[in-house]
Amino acid sequence: MTAKTNKADKIKAPVNNNKLRDNSSKLIFSDNILSSQFLRDYADMDILRHIQPEDIEDVSERYVPLYVISLVEHKTNVEYNVAMQLLRYMVHIWEDYEKEMNRLYPHISSRKDFRYPPILPIVYYEGTARWTAPLDLAERILCGELLGKYLPHFQYQLITLHDISNTDLLAKGDEISLAMLINKIQTPEDMTAFTGLSGEQLDGILRDTPEHLLDILSKVFRALLYNMHMPENEVEDAVARIKERKMGRLFENVTMDIQAERRNAAEARAELMAVCKKLDTMQQEMSLLQQEQVSVQQELDSAQQERDIYRHILRMTARHCPDTEILDSLMHNFNLTPKQASEKFKQAFED
Repeated sequence: MTAKTNKADKIKAPVNNNKLRDNSSKLIFSDNILSSQFLRDYADMDILRHIQPEDIEDVSERYVPLYVISLVEHKTNVEYNVAMQLLRYMVHIWEDYEKEMNRLYPHISSRKDFRYPPILPIVYYEGTARWTAPLDLAERILCGELLGKYLPHFQYQLITLHDISNTDLLAKGDEISLAMLINKIQTPEDMTAFTGLSGEQLDGILRDTPEHLLDILSKVFRALLYNMHMPENEVEDAVARIKERKMGRLFENVTMDIQAERRNAAEARAELMAVCKKLDTMQQEMSLLQQEQVSVQQELDSAQQERDIYRHILRMTARHCPDTEILDSLMHNFNLTPKQASEKFKQAFED
């Protein structure tokens, strides 16, 4: 988790929790310039409209009084418990803040005028499926309608990357929107849409970009292309254009046959279906074999019981036990009914 603060407006900027695919977002939100651009462009709060890179301060290990906190959680898949996850982060921040304030000003949290800093929870979602997780924590509580206002209500702001058009992202004209444009590329069609953007506008974004931001964008783009299994030489050629500030020519030498990709995807799906069908057949055959094994085992068990009953009758007969005693013994030892015991006794002497 990383946290940042705005020194001028007393704002704490993105806190991130990252998974494997989120490495690029970790790079993005760890940078003051990109963090300030993201909050300025996409966080729906007036207090963040004019936040600048110099206003941001890293306070990952402590929380300073009177800071508005922006908690950014990056997701690539729909996660239904994200509201509870965010609440845990928020409570952790508030508890940490309370301890720090009590350390600086003993017992201040017990005073009437003590207040915890406000937190703006944001979920930044890059997935393509519709976000169907509830925005309000109360919706995750069983029979919540019975308690109404007594439930803990809070909502997070959802920023869905694929709901923002390429044109709107490009119109922002800053590096964070360019990074979001890059992260939006997940299919050959997305790549084609990117190449259709104004090369002049793309190049204009990088005209005055600091070298360290070019390096971040290069790493984000490199991870994306390698994830798409593109040849190494094409990846490095494309990445070099970012450092040359030539975003408009990003895919100039990249060869990707979209129709071929679609054919490959169709073939892969057909192979998968064939494998699934074969597995279903194997499972059915296994089920039949198991049923046959059960039937055979039942027959074996029945035959073994018949032999045990026959031997038991012979042993008791050899000891000259009365018939009634033998019948009672059969019912007791083999869990037979009086009728079954009588039939077994009769069969033993008929055989």
